[in-house]
Amino acid sequence: LRLYKDGKYEEALEKFESVLGSKPEINESSIASYNVACCYSKLDRIQAGISALEDALKAGYEDFKRIRTDPDLENLRKTEEFNVLLNKYDESFINENAINAIKSLFGFNKK
Repeated sequence: LRLYKDGKYEEALEKFESVLGSKPEINESSIASYNVACCYSKLDRIQAGISALEDALKAGYEDFKRIRTDPDLENLRKTEEFNVLLNKYDESFINENAINAIKSLFGFNKK
């Protein structure tokens, strides 16, 4: 993380990817993939960042609030792929939309 915090994203990326190459536990894998996504975002390598973020989500990363607000993912958040990916994995977001749709069907959203 030191390399990342120092703005050495390419070097940090190599370290995070080496963690992934060592077949870490699933929790470590999700965090390492998330960090890889952050590196790619900072390097403006959008498709690679989206792919790494999807790997993190597949590995169980579930801090959707952080994903939606982390400044390190800003470049990824500007893309349609980001929204599609998060909508696919963030069940609370999906459920909230479903609840709002049901409420509107039954007139609960009317004032």
